[in-house]
Amino acid sequence: MNGGSGGDARGARDPRPAEGASAPPPGARPAAHQPPGEATAILTRAVAERLRVRPNRWPRHGSRRVALTLYVLLLVLPTVVLGGLLWNQLHRDHQALLASVPADAAHKTRQLQEFFVQRVDEIVRREDTRAFLEYRQAYFPPGTIGADLAFVPSPLADGATPSAILGWFSYRGERAGSRAPLEVLIGHRARLPGAPQRLQELRRASEELRAEIESEEGNFLARILRGSLRGGVPRHEQYAVPVVAINLSDEEDVDCLRDELPALRGLQNQSQVVSVTPFRLRFWRQKDGTPRLAATRTVWIPRDAQRRPMPSCFASLGQDVVIRQGFFLDTDWVFQRLPVELSDLVLGSNQRFVQSGAEPPRFDEDVFSIHPLKALAAEASREDLESFGLFHVAVDVGKLEALFRTQTVRLVGVAAMLVVSLATGLVLLLRSVTRDLESARRTENFVSAVTHELRTPVAAIKLYGEMLDAGWVDSDERRSEYYRRIVRETSRLETLVERVLEKGQLTRREVRPEPGDLNAVIESLAPALLSLAPEGAADLRFELAEDLPLVLLVHEGVRSIVTNLVENARKYAPVPPGGEPLLVRTRRDGSAVLLEVLDRGPGIPPEERGRIFEAFYRMGDEHTRTARGTGLGLHLVALHVGSMGGSVEARGRAGGGTEFRIVLRPAPDG
Repeated sequence: MNGGSGGDARGARDPRPAEGASAPPPGARPAAHQPPGEATAILTRAVAERLRVRPNRWPRHGSRRVALTLYVLLLVLPTVVLGGLLWNQLHRDHQALLASVPADAAHKTRQLQEFFVQRVDEIVRREDTRAFLEYRQAYFPPGTIGADLAFVPSPLADGATPSAILGWFSYRGERAGSRAPLEVLIGHRARLPGAPQRLQELRRASEELRAEIESEEGNFLARILRGSLRGGVPRHEQYAVPVVAINLSDEEDVDCLRDELPALRGLQNQSQVVSVTPFRLRFWRQKDGTPRLAATRTVWIPRDAQRRPMPSCFASLGQDVVIRQGFFLDTDWVFQRLPVELSDLVLGSNQRFVQSGAEPPRFDEDVFSIHPLKALAAEASREDLESFGLFHVAVDVGKLEALFRTQTVRLVGVAAMLVVSLATGLVLLLRSVTRDLESARRTENFVSAVTHELRTPVAAIKLYGEMLDAGWVDSDERRSEYYRRIVRETSRLETLVERVLEKGQLTRREVRPEPGDLNAVIESLAPALLSLAPEGAADLRFELAEDLPLVLLVHEGVRSIVTNLVENARKYAPVPPGGEPLLVRTRRDGSAVLLEVLDRGPGIPPEERGRIFEAFYRMGDEHTRTARGTGLGLHLVALHVGSMGGSVEARGRAGGGTEFRIVLRPAPDG
């Protein structure tokens, strides 16, 4: 509902002729056929420059389509292509990973088996370097025989026992139908609680192993030869004859050994060859079902036929001697703890270790098995070689699929964010383009309105001026009338320019509200507003509430607000004869003070009420509109109200019409 100084909110045509556009006197040239003249063009350019209008740079209506096309080509299309390429690459990488998984799992399985064998072999090789002399409670170390026999405790009887070894055992082959004693050692564990039970268990296992080995061999010589072949190529060690003789002696009477020392000293320069086979792993199950893994070797000390007969205390050295030695490995460590420990070091993130005794997974595509007894080349039954200690390496396809799903979800999330971003950008772009197009349209309407507003007064001024200058008016009364019309049209031009300047001032916030009496300002303005009413019409009345508190206001701002709203109402909601007049009233609403202007016009559509306060906004087409106006009146109202810290809104009125309500803030001391 903008009026001559405001916006055209209703788009109605003004039925009244424009002020100052009355017909010229006889003999005068018709103003309707006069060009606006150079003054109109100059003033129009000045106003447009003041408002920074560039008519030749206004966007065309095709700008929206161009902007959308560029947006799609520069942002949407590259994003879609990039997303498609990224998805394709992700899918190809996943397929390549699935294709490479079996080969990688097979390699990791071989590597795990190699490490497993190496760790067990390290223990066996370390024990293989141990001298055969140490497999007894105390032994005579190599060296020169002194005045007495000095036996030292064996490390197998009192030393630290590796965690992978349960104990050691040693016994001699059969001699003349008698069974040689079996010696079992458990190192420092002999001092721990439960040592007798451990010794008894290992002794029972050693006896069963001894019986099994002896049952497999036909005779004494066959046991030696077969043990040598199975145990691998033996190594030959050289010991002094007295050292071998003392350590092989079964004599419990130390005095007997001491009595023969002179004879042994004479043999210190002679050496004895001792053949020792490498350790060989052997797995079996005891009668009670306990699985055992032992490493055994054979020590062979051949008889030297050239050597003279030995004393009775050292009679063992006068014949062939075969000694079985070995140690028990902890099956829990070998088949349970060691594989788990190595799998943590070897296997990758997409491979799972399935421990011995567990069912192999059925949902994985590839499962690789390791037979530990076969890998260790241990002697065992066929059934045990195939099944005991079996563990697996499975490809965790589920983890790979979960990883792919996670990556897919992340990609979809990023794509969704891009879609939201692009959609937001598209909406903002459309809003910006629409806003620019609307601003250009309003600016174009404003320039058209300014041109229209300038054309009539400038044409009239020029017409009357030319008539006066040419001397066509010879009546003093008519000449005075022409002068008054020139002054009136000049005032219209001045008002237009002042309102343009007023907009710029209010936009820059160059005003500061002060406490004032709202009713007093309106009362001082009332005579001027009433004098502008149509002839013979009383179209305006005032209802000013008493005892209003002081409010923050600007005197010129209040005058401009009331004047613009009243002129706007008179222009687009004129009061018919006998109709309800326009109403200007003030009242209190709680702590706020209200200034209202009400009319009974056609009203403003609800969707337009929020836009009528925008600069240059007028409903309809400026080229076909007949009502005067530039679209600044209601915009100036909003700017004035904002500068005073208030608010303004347009409402529909019960019974028809429009109500403009302005809320002002009370002064702090009011």
